[in-house]
Amino acid sequence: MRRTLAALALAAALALVTGGLAPQPASATSTTSGADGGLVMVLDASGSMAEPTSDGTSRMAAAQSAMDVVIGSIPSSNRVGLRVFGASVVGQSSPGACTDSELLVPIAADNRAALQSAIDGIAPFGETPIGYALQQADQDLGSTGQRAILLVSDGIANCEPDPCVVAAEIAANDIRMRIDVIGFDVDASARQQLQCIADRGRGDYLDVSEAASLQHALERLSDRAFRPFDVVGEPVVGAADAEGAPALAPGTQYVDELGTGVNPLRYLVHRGTPGSVVHVGIAGRLPHDGSLTVDASLTTADGQPCDTTTITALSDDRFSMFTGRLSAAEGSPQHPCATADDLLLTLDATEPPAAPVAFEIRIAEHPWPANLAVLPLPTDAERGWSLALEPDGAAGAVVGGSSLNDAPLVEPGSYTTEMLPNEFQFFRVQADWGQSVRVQARLDPQLPAPPSAWGILQVLDPVGADVAALLATAADGTRWSQSLPEPGAAVAATTSPVAFDANPGLVRRAVMEGEHIVAVGFGADAGTSPSRLVVTIEVVGDTVGVPDLSGAAPAEEQEQGSAAAPQADLAAVPWSLVGTLFAIGLVLIALIALAVWLYQRRGRRSFDR
Repeated sequence: MRRTLAALALAAALALVTGGLAPQPASATSTTSGADGGLVMVLDASGSMAEPTSDGTSRMAAAQSAMDVVIGSIPSSNRVGLRVFGASVVGQSSPGACTDSELLVPIAADNRAALQSAIDGIAPFGETPIGYALQQADQDLGSTGQRAILLVSDGIANCEPDPCVVAAEIAANDIRMRIDVIGFDVDASARQQLQCIADRGRGDYLDVSEAASLQHALERLSDRAFRPFDVVGEPVVGAADAEGAPALAPGTQYVDELGTGVNPLRYLVHRGTPGSVVHVGIAGRLPHDGSLTVDASLTTADGQPCDTTTITALSDDRFSMFTGRLSAAEGSPQHPCATADDLLLTLDATEPPAAPVAFEIRIAEHPWPANLAVLPLPTDAERGWSLALEPDGAAGAVVGGSSLNDAPLVEPGSYTTEMLPNEFQFFRVQADWGQSVRVQARLDPQLPAPPSAWGILQVLDPVGADVAALLATAADGTRWSQSLPEPGAAVAATTSPVAFDANPGLVRRAVMEGEHIVAVGFGADAGTSPSRLVVTIEVVGDTVGVPDLSGAAPAEEQEQGSAAAPQADLAAVPWSLVGTLFAIGLVLIALIALAVWLYQRRGRRSFDR
């Protein structure tokens, strides 16, 4: 039996050598794939767009100038179209006012000249039928491929249907559709409605007040349309009961939705190697204005508990990633959670999202370490830590990804990046066994601080679980989430050293080596111009405590950190010393035996007398 287990573990180890511990993107299907789809820009041409902005130009002139620049920079291979609303009919009661929307340029690749010409010819004129324009844009995009609507508006809709309801209906029909919105110099009522459109449309809302900020927002959101915050993986639908649960395999990434009406969601995670360690990661992003609570559990198919966690997210216009990890290890490769062929993953949304929210399931599996006894026990993150690198931006400018799946891999260093309010950027960095990831994001000390600025940091492990140590603040008291009231103000986060943990369900530590995701979130008052952040990422510590994942069978009762002596090399044993000690032992035994015999003989003689 032990030879069989060792062979299976070796097979798993060989798979890990070629594929790594984390699920590989090559085995997943991105929702951005497909030759169809594309982006349709929907521009407000209502009469209010003739009003001046704070920099003296009209809103329409600013929008035309910004869109000309952005369209000129979009790759010609990207499929883009242009729709306008409110350009032809004046007066809300006039016939056709609430259906006044036209596709000026059909969605196609290599149509930049047509787009720029059409934009330059738009004049502000009529009403604001946003809901109808969104319905028409949805039809423009068709039903296949990754699709996005980018709405630019300066006011609130004054026609039915309700654009917020329309956005929810559009997004509910297909997970590959998103609606991003830019509010241009809007008041509080318009901002609330436009943000609702983005929320219900599974997109982002950006608030700008002048031409430079509008251009920046258009650049980011048009680029994000082709690489959005995107869940990636093989589509799967969780079942209401264990009997119908879909089977998930380590090394493949999956995608499902919370809030679809089926609750709880159940999945069967198939173990490839008996006695292995399995990590299941859950990651997604909640729209702005919402909350989510999910009780997650991992058990054997017959109900033996392995791990539980609660996944929460409270958006409130702040960073809205939700993550969690469940592990099946339980301290021994002989435990039922380590030997069960299948594990039951259950996600119970005790506080479901207001609209369906997509999420990823990432699964990693590796053999039980053959050298567990000599591996150091996991340790907490250093309290009151300090950066070793100077946070000066010396590594240059960088643009982070918009999701876990398109985050660029960076070397440790100090970078600068431009960020808009409610924007989030992601970076990847390699961390090996024994190493910690440390991050600081601060406002550029040479520039004024934007009003009501705040920042937040998360560090996600290779299965997407947040492993930042929330109580380990930087030496100056800087925390992982806080306001940024002045130039140079910062947020900072660190992880514990990466270490194998035989009981990872007890404490959430960074127990997996590999590529970690640094998530940087930034917010400020509506209308704030792009802000420069200095993002410093470092990896500290030597590579130590490397587990032996060769697949060799571990000792049955090993305990981590027990420092059990490894078996000695027989060729290195000092046999002459052993022989001497053995001879001395025999002599001592003989002397003791002689003394006992003499004592007993003397006793018998006394008795005979």
